[in-house]
Amino acid sequence: MTRSPRKRSESNVHHVVARGTGRQIIFENDRDRQTYLGMLSKLAEEHDCSLFAWCLMDNHVHLLVKAETEQLSTMMKRLDSAYAIVFNMRNEHVGHLFQGRFKSEPVESDAYLMTVVRYIHQNPEVAGLGAMRAYPWSSFPEYIGPASITDTAFVLSVFGGIEAFLDFHGEKDPSAPCIDENRGRNLLDASAAYAAASKAIAPAKPGDVKGMPRRERNAAIARMREASLSVRQIERLTGVSRGIIARIPSGKAGGP
Repeated sequence: MTRSPRKRSESNVHHVVARGTGRQIIFENDRDRQTYLGMLSKLAEEHDCSLFAWCLMDNHVHLLVKAETEQLSTMMKRLDSAYAIVFNMRNEHVGHLFQGRFKSEPVESDAYLMTVVRYIHQNPEVAGLGAMRAYPWSSFPEYIGPASITDTAFVLSVFGGIEAFLDFHGEKDPSAPCIDENRGRNLLDASAAYAAASKAIAPAKPGDVKGMPRRERNAAIARMREASLSVRQIERLTGVSRGIIARIPSGKAGGP
């Protein structure tokens, strides 16, 4: 099947998402994260790419990058390949680490750039991993402290300064149309999602899952993920937090 061409950005600013194949973990520990960031910084410089924002989650990565489309593609291919080699050697992993080619969307306006930056930085909070300010594996700390690999000056100029930046980040926008790790999945509507979840965990119902013992709960969530339900859909149906759901791979019970 012929792949559709990547959308070009008139501004050369792209929101990029790279995820583990089958949504598997791509960072086992902080050493892995530090390795990835070191490679990202080095290759961004080599390919004349400016990094405006980033966030490393357990099984996917968000980047906001300014670069020509060809430069971005070359950098991401080299980054994914180089990191996968190191990860596989360290963790005795065999096979592909990243799922296909990275996903991207053009960011053409200042208003949308602000939205994407906030969306990237709020990922850990949405996933239940803790406060945005306390999460060490995103570019947010570089905006309120010394910057290391992030070009903070351009984004702060768009916001009009650090106070406006922080005020905007204090707001929530769950309807923001940014791409995420679920892009490319055929998500079900609410009624179809409930039916699919009920079928996957029968004879139990989605509302029963939160009160199950951990092993049964995790197994039920794994079956719902296997049925192509998104993390957000499972959260709404079961009441289990996104952070817990995101750590359970499809088809596996997960946890003791």
